[in-house]
Amino acid sequence: MAARSETVPVVREYLGAVAAYRSVQVRARIEGFLQRRHFEEGSLVRKGQLLYTIDPLGYQANLRDAQAELAAAEANLANARAREARYAPLVKEDAVSRQDYDDTVAQLKQAQAGVEAARARLDRARLDLGYTRIVALESGRIGASQVPEGALVGKGEPTLLATIEKLDPIYVTFAMPDRDALFLRKAIATGQIKEQRGESVRFILPDGSEYARSGRVDFAEAQVNPDNGTITLRAVMANGAGTLLPGMFVRVELTAGQREGAVLVPQKAVIKSPTGHLAWVVTRDNKVERRDLVVGDWLHSDWIIEKGLAAGESVIVDGVQRARPGLVVKPVPAASGS
Repeated sequence: MAARSETVPVVREYLGAVAAYRSVQVRARIEGFLQRRHFEEGSLVRKGQLLYTIDPLGYQANLRDAQAELAAAEANLANARAREARYAPLVKEDAVSRQDYDDTVAQLKQAQAGVEAARARLDRARLDLGYTRIVALESGRIGASQVPEGALVGKGEPTLLATIEKLDPIYVTFAMPDRDALFLRKAIATGQIKEQRGESVRFILPDGSEYARSGRVDFAEAQVNPDNGTITLRAVMANGAGTLLPGMFVRVELTAGQREGAVLVPQKAVIKSPTGHLAWVVTRDNKVERRDLVVGDWLHSDWIIEKGLAAGESVIVDGVQRARPGLVVKPVPAASGS
């Protein structure tokens, strides 16, 4: 069979771990008793969906107090404005003292500040009342509730109630050895490999099946982990069916690029010897010649040959055990698929 030249993908395999695209903690931001849970644990929730209710009675009373304070502050401001308006022309005629007018202006400014402070307290009261309704800040699958109904939450610090995991899209993180990164970077820089962009990552599930969707690398760590000499990469892909779950391990097949003019021969034509790899080549005068090889990766049922063979040279695929250097043979083309 003749060694052939093809454009082949440059594929590297790694072990990857599935992680949520986004993990959002649901917390109680005010103190109160957890009145009700409004979702089923482990279900899918939508952004803005009501999840919990904290007893609102105390915060409703605070809101009414703040509204009354604002009304009183606004009435005081109206009175201060009317007083300043009366005193303004009188001070020009010396009908009132400058001190009295200055006091009136100061009281007006104090009334204006009092209104602003009352409005701020009203805004805070409304905000706190709104916090009694805890809604989902992200769509995804929500986990188990961490606090039972009736418990006191939010005392001292925001209480963790549940966690929402956004699973579509989803991440798979994996570690690439630094030697692989250096090889690929140099090969792409020198033109040996044409870099592949876009969706270049395939995933093999724990049951051996291939995941239906491909992904793309969207992040690579800027430093090497000194403990194991690897660089962390992250791929992102669609997960509408929810097949991939956080914590799952998958096999990652990263296609880094395409290599043009790669020399391929069937794996059974290559013999592993104590000194390396070799193949038996049939020359033009039908003599057997030994070739020491430098092999690269496997590609399906073929070896990629780095050195030792050129495209078009004939290699023995059947009868390799009987081949000897200088032996004259009558070559027969191998059957298709051999």
